[in-house]
Amino acid sequence: MKKLINRSSKFLVMSFLAWGVLGCSDFLDLKPLDVRVEDNFYRTESDATEALTSVYDVLQWNTVQGFHPTPMLLDIASDDAFAGGGSRSDAPNIIEIDQDNIRPTNVEIEGLWKKHFIGIARANLILARIDGIEASENFKKSVIAQTKFLRAHFYLDLVRFYGNVPLILEPQNNPNEYCQPQVAPKLVYDQIARDLEEAIVDLPAQTIQASQGRATRWAAKALLARAYLFYKGVYGQEMQTGSVTVDAPRALNHLKDVINNSGHDLVANYGEIFRRTGEFNRESVWEISYSDLNPWFDWGYIQGGEGNIQAQMQGARISNPAAEDYLAGWSFAPVTHDLYTAFEEGDPRREATIIVETEYKEGFDKGYQHTGYFSKKYSTSKDYAPAAGQPELNWGNNYRSIRFSDVLLMAAELDLMTGGGTDAANFLNRVRARVGLPAKVATMDNIFQERRVELALEGHRYWDLMRRGVSTAATRINASNTLGPLYTGDEVDFANRFNPARLGFFPIPQSDMDLCAGTLKQNAGY
Repeated sequence: MKKLINRSSKFLVMSFLAWGVLGCSDFLDLKPLDVRVEDNFYRTESDATEALTSVYDVLQWNTVQGFHPTPMLLDIASDDAFAGGGSRSDAPNIIEIDQDNIRPTNVEIEGLWKKHFIGIARANLILARIDGIEASENFKKSVIAQTKFLRAHFYLDLVRFYGNVPLILEPQNNPNEYCQPQVAPKLVYDQIARDLEEAIVDLPAQTIQASQGRATRWAAKALLARAYLFYKGVYGQEMQTGSVTVDAPRALNHLKDVINNSGHDLVANYGEIFRRTGEFNRESVWEISYSDLNPWFDWGYIQGGEGNIQAQMQGARISNPAAEDYLAGWSFAPVTHDLYTAFEEGDPRREATIIVETEYKEGFDKGYQHTGYFSKKYSTSKDYAPAAGQPELNWGNNYRSIRFSDVLLMAAELDLMTGGGTDAANFLNRVRARVGLPAKVATMDNIFQERRVELALEGHRYWDLMRRGVSTAATRINASNTLGPLYTGDEVDFANRFNPARLGFFPIPQSDMDLCAGTLKQNAGY
């Protein structure tokens, strides 16, 4: 480090001498590389497209501070995975999430908070400036609709994670505007409903493949139903947007529109969904893109690339990648035996979801909380091996955020909630028939069980537990800690307990609490 500093100082001295030789006028006459600033940027369609792309870009960010891939952290918080990693000291912030013993100073939790507010801030700026852009009305409507979809997307995750958050809908131009008070969750959910209902009107009625990864009408309808089900389950209320009430019948009608008119459908082979060739298939209603097309090397600014760090984090620490179908990973989020046994005998989804340790030909190093099971859906499969750049930073595994099977299962649930139930069995058993399983009666318990195995290790289980109630979440999460036959480690390493006093919410980051002292209030139980 000392040599590096000395070399840097020497470089600076030589640079100043060089500037002196060249003359101040030569230096001051150099043209800046870029003259675009906020005041002169939002003028053309090209500007608006760049700004919109910057909002989409935030969806990919999993390393604003620490390592916080949203689906992985949610699986760890649920009964489907433990924290894992190399050792007990490898990632203490992630272990805190596993143990439901999260400190307000947890860096991963702070990174999640910042990520979502950055996305919201970028969306707010576009919406504030769009009227001044020289463009057709159709173009403006499209940009507004996509931006409102994205803002709703960020707010839904934010309010589910933290419960009590500020609702910011305008750009914050002055430092005295930065600290905004939290609002009642209802106001946030109502805003999510408003943004999505308004976006639905102008978003294209296309599949995600046809839209080339941009938001679609069908994605907005499905996201609205997801938001409604969580809000109804946790708070027992309906969502309101102006004179329109978003209730179970309305949410169900949105989903039926997706089912009947979107062109989306189940793919025949469940195992194909999470391969590279399965990206943007007809089952993907909403998908977040990752890529290795922009080779990245910078460990200090990982989100500057386009890679999905979750794949690297969840791969096993295999000994000889040349002999395997996978490259070496970091062994985070080892899968619980509880999830492994949740699948019915003969269900092909288990093999497509979970890698058992015996599948590796030449062994691996066992990490912390080793269970013998790893995620196959988001893994270091050579099918996704990065072509260039630092391998760990360039995994291109897209996140399948909303699948058509999820739409069918949400519709089954809503059909029961509305008192009808006539279509619920058809929706449920359409999902089961795809994998060759016999029909079941459509009950809430059967639907939630199907959701667990169909959507396993996709980041949905924790939210499903929360909306069934704190007591249900505690029972399921605490029961999942029983040691399985392949577990390695002391029993205390797996004895995590859900803390009902926290109601399933994460703490407001202490850094923001300190910055906005007296404005932000900490969540219960912290």
